[in-house]
Amino acid sequence: MNTPLTLKHKVYFFIPFGLIAVLLLYSWVNFLTTDNYAQFSQYLGLVLFLPLIYFLYKDKTFKYVIILTGVYLVLATVNILSFLPFIMTNTFGIRIGSLNIWSPRLNGFALLLLITYSIFNFDNLVTIYHDYKETKGTL
Repeated sequence: MNTPLTLKHKVYFFIPFGLIAVLLLYSWVNFLTTDNYAQFSQYLGLVLFLPLIYFLYKDKTFKYVIILTGVYLVLATVNILSFLPFIMTNTFGIRIGSLNIWSPRLNGFALLLLITYSIFNFDNLVTIYHDYKETKGTL
């Protein structure tokens, strides 16, 4: 059963999605009009945003675009892709005696956006999961 999204759930989805689109547009206007150069992760961010737009118009239930936006934000958090005009990473460590344990390099802004996306779209993701289980594993 395909459970349709309510207007409230669509608005919650479009807040992080729209912010990604605006930041991506800002980044590429910045690259094209200034002396800044895009790096591979920023090209990848642009290329991998295109399937999100495709599924936004192709899939009327928003299932694929909601899931792919989460994947996109996870990839941005671990610096595989970037939708910002700069690449900024943070790493955190803990020291126990002479042993240093470091976290992977994370993009803090993408992590914040991923957390916001997860909070806003928790109901959508749960609905998609229940529909997936109800139809025995077919999206």
